[in-house]
Amino acid sequence: MDRTVFLETINKHTTILQELRKQGVALAAGIIGQSLTKDDFFFCASLDRCINLIDGFIDVLNQRNLTCAGALLRLQMDNCMRSYAAFIAKDKAAVIECIVSGERINKQVSKDEKKLTDGYLKKEISKIDSGFSDIYDQASGYIHLSEKAFYQTIVTCENYHIDFQIGHALPEKFDPILVEIAEAFTHYVKLHYWILDAVVDSKKQLDSLQEAPSNAKDTSNEMID
Repeated sequence: MDRTVFLETINKHTTILQELRKQGVALAAGIIGQSLTKDDFFFCASLDRCINLIDGFIDVLNQRNLTCAGALLRLQMDNCMRSYAAFIAKDKAAVIECIVSGERINKQVSKDEKKLTDGYLKKEISKIDSGFSDIYDQASGYIHLSEKAFYQTIVTCENYHIDFQIGHALPEKFDPILVEIAEAFTHYVKLHYWILDAVVDSKKQLDSLQEAPSNAKDTSNEMID
């Protein structure tokens, strides 16, 4: 990838992520609304985690730290999965209680009686984002010691000669991969916000219910179309 194009692309994503950070702070106000519920603690924690990941991602992107960028992408995808779990759970309150109390949610079940394992959540969210499953699996390679680390360490392997690069700047041949990760991270921040927009809509309904009980509808367990 041309160096000028790479730097322009990184700057573009940095600008987009900085704007998304501002949107996230504004989104928190909508989640809290005019009242406070236990759900709000869960979704605000999810949003705060996302904003912290944005801050960290901008830093590692500018540092061209491929390992950390890939790991942060996976963490943001986990954010999407946990937030989405609340909408497809048979008992949303139980799922939120599990996460707030530090317990695993894989013993809870979905509306179709399937355990909320990471594999199931990945499959379900892929129904609204077709590339999710494959990208999640690829990003997992940066979480665990895998072939990702191997190929990043080996610079050349020709004529029985191997060059290692350990602790050095990322070779430019990995720039396209870094750009792909930046694009994916930005995409999954936006997906996360889309999920949380449903929470904002729900809170508006709840606030309306408190103001005019006879005219409001509780949509706290519905997903936007």
